[in-house]
Amino acid sequence: MVADMSKKAKKNQVWGGRLEGNPDEANLRFCAGRDVTSLPMADKELLGWDVWTNLAHTKMLCECGVLSKDEYRQIYEAFEKLDLDSFDLDPAKEDVHINLEHYLVHTCGIEAGKKIHSGRSRNDQVATDMRLYLRWEILYLSASVINLALSILERAQDLTEAVMPGFTHYQPAMPTSAAHWLTAWSQGLLRDLQAMNKDYELINRSPLGSAAGFGTSWPINRERTAELLGFDQVEENTLDAISSRGEAETRIAGSIGVLMNRLSQISQDLILWSHPFYGIAKISDQFVTGSSIMPQKRNPDFAELIRAKAAQASGTLVALMGIQKGAMSGYNRDSQQSKYLIMDLFREVKDAPVVLTGVIETLTLNQGRMEELAKKDFLNAADWADWLAQEFKLSFRDCYEILSLAVKYSAQTGDVMSLKGLEQAIQESGFEGRIQLDQKQVDRLNNPKELLKTKTHSGAPSPDSVQKMIKHQRAKLAELDANWTQLTHQFDARMAFALEALKPD
Repeated sequence: MVADMSKKAKKNQVWGGRLEGNPDEANLRFCAGRDVTSLPMADKELLGWDVWTNLAHTKMLCECGVLSKDEYRQIYEAFEKLDLDSFDLDPAKEDVHINLEHYLVHTCGIEAGKKIHSGRSRNDQVATDMRLYLRWEILYLSASVINLALSILERAQDLTEAVMPGFTHYQPAMPTSAAHWLTAWSQGLLRDLQAMNKDYELINRSPLGSAAGFGTSWPINRERTAELLGFDQVEENTLDAISSRGEAETRIAGSIGVLMNRLSQISQDLILWSHPFYGIAKISDQFVTGSSIMPQKRNPDFAELIRAKAAQASGTLVALMGIQKGAMSGYNRDSQQSKYLIMDLFREVKDAPVVLTGVIETLTLNQGRMEELAKKDFLNAADWADWLAQEFKLSFRDCYEILSLAVKYSAQTGDVMSLKGLEQAIQESGFEGRIQLDQKQVDRLNNPKELLKTKTHSGAPSPDSVQKMIKHQRAKLAELDANWTQLTHQFDARMAFALEALKPD
């Protein structure tokens, strides 16, 4: 849905002499963060949206007879020639709304500019601006998450037989495959997309016309402004439309918080996979950073920053929840802070899925090392216990005890299950004669690829099961992608409709 945002930046860092090629531009920007970048005014971010809100409201006022056609034409033409990039907001005028009203009245000399506040308050005006802003940001973020999920599934397609160790408590646990691990990531991302889809649906309603929360005696048409702003409907009760300022930001922050926790977990996986002591994967030179003192370093800074930004997302959610919880119904100035919090959150996280997509697409997996590790540390012990219980009609608990001893005795001569160790454990457990093993069986059960083939239920790591998962996830992702594409086209169509409908008669 979105264009490839991974571009190579010209190398001008003090580090990286040992690296091939230049660093990825998005990664460089992501890692530098706000160290060398200033933040724009919050209301500068809303400037374009506020112009749209003003035009929709004044067009409606014109249609309702509050403004004349000539007055609306003057307002429309003044906004049409406004250069959003060069327009400076005067802090003395408090906010974008009064700055634009001053622009009409004093810069352009339009007396009708004094009428644009008829039938509304800054309360419903900023609430509307924020919903327009949030709607746009959700579309962008969702597109990048779709790209990330697609990249993961494309990598998983060729890794269904790439065995590797699975971990619990950071310790070797059981064999799995790289594809099974990757499709765990993508399955979670599908839920994140569904959550953001619901957020979009809930915020795509217009609060404009609620005024200060208690309606207005002006003959306004809220449904018309909702149409001119591309909303699905109005947020009907005017008091709720104002009292809930910050709720949309909180819902979205919750979805982003869960998403960022997932990206943080993926990042931690990549940190460990790429650690030289594991040797499972190598992150492309485009996505690592170096040291100003240690020339050999290849640091996964992007992953560490994603972990930190996940914590920031959680903090933002808590702050947004706190702003709303103690407020009486009606407008309270507390809600102004919700604007800054959600803008900062989008600014901090929006490149995370973009960078991770580039990392995963260029990641090199050492399948030989993965298989080597999958054969060590008795990762097949639980599978051995399962097999003994099924093959010899024993209880799992008895077989668990046998394998506990088998690991103990096999460890005396190596780090894989041995026939001698198993036989000693069977004898000591009192099952001699009931369990007969040979070296062929031991070799088969010491082969992680053979073990994965036995796990054929849905969601399991066998190649066939993972292929089914990939198919199912691709279908779900295609459905979600189609939905977001439809929403994007709907947004574009409604914007085009508004541009035409807002023209003076």
